[in-house]
Amino acid sequence: MENGREDRAAYVTGVGIVSPIGVGRKAFWSSLLANESGVGPITLFDPEGFGVRIAAECTDFDPKDFMDRKAAQRTDRFVQMALSSAKLALEDAGAWGFLEQNPERVGLLLGTGLGGASSIDRTQWEMDNKGPNRVNPFAVTKIMPNAAAAHVNIQLGMKGPSAASALACTSGTDTMGFGLDLIRRGDADMVVCGASEAVISPVIVAGFIAMRAMSRNNANPEGACRPYDRDHAGFVIGEGAAVLILESAESVERRSAEPYARITGAGRTTDAYNITDPDPKGRGILRAMQLALKDAGVEGDQVDFISPHGTGTAAGDGPESQAMYRINPSVMVSATKPTLGHSMGATGAIETAICALAVKEKKVPRCATSKRSPRSAPSSTTWWVSRARPRTSRWRSARTSVSVGTTRLSSWRGPR
Repeated sequence: MENGREDRAAYVTGVGIVSPIGVGRKAFWSSLLANESGVGPITLFDPEGFGVRIAAECTDFDPKDFMDRKAAQRTDRFVQMALSSAKLALEDAGAWGFLEQNPERVGLLLGTGLGGASSIDRTQWEMDNKGPNRVNPFAVTKIMPNAAAAHVNIQLGMKGPSAASALACTSGTDTMGFGLDLIRRGDADMVVCGASEAVISPVIVAGFIAMRAMSRNNANPEGACRPYDRDHAGFVIGEGAAVLILESAESVERRSAEPYARITGAGRTTDAYNITDPDPKGRGILRAMQLALKDAGVEGDQVDFISPHGTGTAAGDGPESQAMYRINPSVMVSATKPTLGHSMGATGAIETAICALAVKEKKVPRCATSKRSPRSAPSSTTWWVSRARPRTSRWRSARTSVSVGTTRLSSWRGPR
């Protein structure tokens, strides 16, 4: 460990994922490196009459694989994905025993952008068709944004600090920074961090169509989202969840755990510019990354790989690419939303998991559809990863998030 800072790091020891390209770490990572797409026609509702009819759905996910029928009936899809990912992450970390023996030393941080969106639609349908007296008694507890954190705590028994982040697209990344804070303060030895989202519903899809934020390339689902490409035309909506197990150095040593990577710094900023668009010059994004670098005690030229937000929107791609270029002009960048879709609040957690896996496996997934840099990017920006690349040396990766409301958070992962 460099810089004598290992006591200030949080170690990633487990990864659990529910995604459109696979459930579980191994299925997800192999599909991502193979550039398999999870984007296809919408099946979760009838999209007839919608200008956008494609999405990245978690078609392999069955909640009954992780919970009983009664629990599934009482929870929204975003809660089901969060609980499933948490179980997968604890299993991956081999941490069930520690949780059972030390529940007060295990924290839980689970974010979401919108909460139980599909349950809102369902409840409104019940109101319109059956009347207010026939509304499901679990409607509110399905919809509330902290439902995932509440159910995971109850089902799995964490009794340490708990919180539910709701910072739109930065929600998942924010939980990682918060988890790092808890580890550093000594408030927990282990923190279950992540986010989940299930927003492929009529109201949400219609809303994003009205915002003109989504790609309408229904004829070519796999090529619809094109981050950092001159032909970018918006994102593809997705869903999913990811949970990472963060631990202190002392906990890792006691358990003889084998970490994937370590989180060494985080930076948070707010643009105070626009409710949907970042500052066109990317100043807030840049400042968040600079703060994270300072916190981690490293320089920009020491960063090898960035897993960016990369939505494929005109408003977002240019500012983000400018900021990354100013951090390190030769850094590798791989945006994965063309294959995973944009899972809103969960995206930061999923893409943080990608960072951790890239560090562990020394492989970088490709940026699936980018061919030409956007007009607003630096002219010498030629560093998008066009194919999966192996790495043989020790290296560092970073994660950037940009959200509606323009809160930024970047966290940096050093070598194991």
